[in-house]
Amino acid sequence: MKQILLTISLVLLIVPGISAQVILTQTSYPVTISGTDSVKVTTYNSAFPSLAPIAGGLWDVSIVTDSTPLFLTCHLPDFSYQYADSNISYSRGGFAYNGNARFSVAFGGLLEYGVIVKRDSYDLFSFTGGAFDTLVITAQHLLYSSPCAKIAFPATYNTKWSSSYSSDLAIELSVAPGLSHAPGYMRRYVTEVDSVTGWGKMRVKDFSGVPSDSFHVLQVQTRIATTDSFFVNGAPFPGILVTQLNLQQGQSDTIYQQNYYQPMQVTPLAQVTFTDGTYSQPRSALTQVKQMIGTTGKAGMTNEGLVHVYPNPVSGNNISVTLPNTKRTWAYALVNISGKVIKKGELQINSMQASLEFPASVTTGIYYLKLTDNEGNEHITPIDVIR
Repeated sequence: MKQILLTISLVLLIVPGISAQVILTQTSYPVTISGTDSVKVTTYNSAFPSLAPIAGGLWDVSIVTDSTPLFLTCHLPDFSYQYADSNISYSRGGFAYNGNARFSVAFGGLLEYGVIVKRDSYDLFSFTGGAFDTLVITAQHLLYSSPCAKIAFPATYNTKWSSSYSSDLAIELSVAPGLSHAPGYMRRYVTEVDSVTGWGKMRVKDFSGVPSDSFHVLQVQTRIATTDSFFVNGAPFPGILVTQLNLQQGQSDTIYQQNYYQPMQVTPLAQVTFTDGTYSQPRSALTQVKQMIGTTGKAGMTNEGLVHVYPNPVSGNNISVTLPNTKRTWAYALVNISGKVIKKGELQINSMQASLEFPASVTTGIYYLKLTDNEGNEHITPIDVIR
């Protein structure tokens, strides 16, 4: 992973066990933001720690039992903005779709401008009984009427901000009789209110499932209120169609989250979603799993400078690995972005050097090389394969 390098202003506070509080401003960020991170979903299938707002807190999300990992490529280049985060899941009217959310760091803060939406199609037979009835979410550049501030500058303890915007998600609707690929849209009004309610340190699990070190974070409490309306051929959906699709004009929902932002990252270290407006019943968490996040305990990452993988990016079928000057044996696993092991075995080392040949199934994309020595130490390197 390419870490985002930035300068963070730190205000030192005399509080036992906590050394500094983070203040984020526009000058904290570089001109260009790019690189890859992997993140994984943690579902509420075990007890969460207390996430109550507090100054100088310590939140340990590493104790939560993980669900199946979901790996996403983040901080992709974007043709209009600084970067885009890929394959984010959205839903309107119960119809899900995926897209790349588009961001920039500007004078006002870390801003989200819209989504590059991927095409999706739904068979409506179970709703309408029509054998050929469909709802298609078209591929499109969905722009917000005004940017949404995920972080407003300066962001520090007790600061607040809000964003209000709307957007029209284009669709095509075919419902007999009368509608055949009819153009329409789902209009959403959004009000997002954010408050920095705490600061302190947080620990998550690293790529290999080991508890990480504790990182300085700002705890941002977020409330996102949405209202959806549905239109076809320039007019609201007919009443019978609204009923058939289990919709409601002016349909409202509210999402409650806590986002934990750390120095040197635009992606929250953890995003926790709650079932209630008191932020007392966590439902799920999305945690950022950085490749060299740092760990505590015996089974930790080896020193990054002691293991070197090259070339990276790689366009051929082979990579070379330089290992520490030890007598250890090293096992390897090559993992794709979905978490599937593509190849594994033991490295054949000659004078601190080893080589690895990719199988034929390796195509363009991000892969992870996980190295484990006979003492339980691990090193994980993201590899960018270009075909």
